[in-house]
Amino acid sequence: MDINTNTNIFNVQIIRARTTYQFTKELLVRNILDYNTLDKTLVTSVLVTYRVNAGTVFYVGYDDRYRQRDEVQNDAFADQAFQLTNRAFFTKLQYLFRF
Repeated sequence: MDINTNTNIFNVQIIRARTTYQFTKELLVRNILDYNTLDKTLVTSVLVTYRVNAGTVFYVGYDDRYRQRDEVQNDAFADQAFQLTNRAFFTKLQYLFRF
């Protein structure tokens, strides 16, 4: 908020939807969708977790980032559809060493 004129300088909303589904006590899937109204970006993330025991967990994840086409290159795209800008796959193994 601008102190001198008492008006908003910008208005940003980040809309998030998070879902989690647990198939068994060892296996679960989590999905997160984020939309940022300032950057006009959409982020999707999927995480699969497999828990062997309390100290050993294996993770596999996937992450996509989209941006509205007119924000990527304004003169080339006239429509408001999303274009993929980044993609990542990752894995992680967590193991608890006991001495």
